[in-house]
Amino acid sequence: MRLSVGQAAPDFEVTDVNTGKPITLRDFLGHKLLLSFHRYAACPFCNLHVHELSKSYAEFDKQGLKVLALFRSGPERTLEQYGSRDVPFQIAADPKLSGYRAYGIEQSLLGMLVSFIHPRGLYATLKGYFPGKVDADVRSMPADFLITPDQKIAFAYYSSNITQHLSLREISEFARKVG
Repeated sequence: MRLSVGQAAPDFEVTDVNTGKPITLRDFLGHKLLLSFHRYAACPFCNLHVHELSKSYAEFDKQGLKVLALFRSGPERTLEQYGSRDVPFQIAADPKLSGYRAYGIEQSLLGMLVSFIHPRGLYATLKGYFPGKVDADVRSMPADFLITPDQKIAFAYYSSNITQHLSLREISEFARKVG
């Protein structure tokens, strides 16, 4: 079931891939949050999105926005993919799909197939992001949620294909406007 604006953001527990410690939504109480659901650790579109978020994170951080990126892959596989990168925000593994289920993250065979002809697919390839080991359901669609400091959903974005995430412009606008 999809979440909508104004709803309380559901809590969940996932594993921080860098520390091995649990992370819950409650850990972000009092902070603006971008909660970003990705497919699997080696997904080229997910890698591109993490790269873009990393480049914009200094601006987000100045505006008090935290970022938590979740992956369906296990902690070891996700750490293998992201541990050596300089990602300035938390990355978590959710192989049990507790966050994915709580937020109604969807799967779509059509959404996956459409991506093969999508221009962002070519862009990801040109930036050097190639498909790696698939260790989760490839039909999983990305999703992004902007969450207020009192943990209400301010924006829920459910992607229609595997290349899409909420735009950096929309994320930045939220970070600027929400107090």
